Amino acid sequence: MKKTSGLLALSAFILFVITSCSKMDGVTSNPSAAKPVVVDTVVKTPATTAAAGRSVAVGTGTGDLVIDGAVIGVKCNDVIQVKAGTYTSINISNINSGCPITVQNNGQVQIAGSNDQMVLKNVGNLTISGAGTAGITRGFLLRDNTAHRSIIISGVVHDLTVQNFSFKNGGDYTVYMDNSSIVYNASSTSTYSSNLKFLNIDCVNTQSFLQVPGGVNNGSVTGVLKGLEIAYLNFSASNCGDVVNVGLADDYNVHHNTINNINTTNNNHNGIFTMQGNGQFHHNLVTNHQGNALRAWARSLGTTPKQVLIYNNTVVNSRKYSAFECQGFADQMVAGKTTYADCKVYSNICGTLNTSKDWIGVIVDVYSLFGGTCQVYSNTGFNFDAPFINSYFVNPEASLVPVVTNNTYYASAAAAGINVNALAIQQ
Repeated sequence: MKKTSGLLALSAFILFVITSCSKMDGVTSNPSAAKPVVVDTVVKTPATTAAAGRSVAVGTGTGDLVIDGAVIGVKCNDVIQVKAGTYTSINISNINSGCPITVQNNGQVQIAGSNDQMVLKNVGNLTISGAGTAGITRGFLLRDNTAHRSIIISGVVHDLTVQNFSFKNGGDYTVYMDNSSIVYNASSTSTYSSNLKFLNIDCVNTQSFLQVPGGVNNGSVTGVLKGLEIAYLNFSASNCGDVVNVGLADDYNVHHNTINNINTTNNNHNGIFTMQGNGQFHHNLVTNHQGNALRAWARSLGTTPKQVLIYNNTVVNSRKYSAFECQGFADQMVAGKTTYADCKVYSNICGTLNTSKDWIGVIVDVYSLFGGTCQVYSNTGFNFDAPFINSYFVNPEASLVPVVTNNTYYASAAAAGINVNALAIQQ
């Protein structure tokens, strides 16, 4: 039984005004003409240059670059500018002074070659941005590292932003962070990481974009990451399985990402995003793929249940599986330390799912949430070749009964008034 990462633009995202008569399972059929609403999605590039601070030039354009905040003597609002060129490594450390610091490109900066990488250690309140030079949208390019991880983040990290990067031809995880040995204590910021942001990033022919181990093991909660944001990631041409896999994320925000043409030969039971914890997954476009767009393995820290919200996503043309999955696990529920999370799946457009027909393909597979509830409403589906026998919208895999209302199913995209070709991906 199934268990349970170029400038991005989404040229059109169509929502529907739906009316009409009822069918089984909350389905609406024979609607009046749909009225498309086009939602423009604009790449956001946060300001990276502070109003005051020094400009510190580093690098020669070649070799191994070390940026050590203790050696530089970084001050609040400093902007450290990396000279253009091709480096074998960039190591950034000891920038964790409690006030904003920026590392940015001065021209095109590359790290190229197998075993060549960027390493981040003892950093915080830091923005690493490839938007430092006008006319260059991805000022940091890491490419052709076929053997090792492209970025390694070491230790507990608070308030780190990595943005305007490009990755090509990677043979291992693109970004790897491992705090899985650090036992979580809600009262101590040294026991968890927080406010990591990955923004405006392109990945072509790489392995998984982000891997962060963590979870509950023998009653201990480890590897906690609070406030993770992944946005405007354009990920394509990969056979990676999971694009993102995070072991324990509290209040994640995954939005406005485009995933296209991945896992053409991969047959693992994977998700595209596997997010363990709670948060929001919204305004993402996932097309021509294998795997659930999101495997929401739901849980909350502490004793107060939170929510997993899955909304305004478009998921089209999956070779395998339903659009989403909601699931909890008994061994991840520890009295006084973790509890369940509720799931809501709404206002998504999903079509042509599970074309291999070797599994049920509907809006969401629903497993036990160990106390949590699941609501599935106001979704639009079309062309499901292998629906659940009683539903085009939910595939119940446990005793939990989802609340399913106001969803609409069409036999085809054309019948729904959807122009699949309008879901264009520009690279």
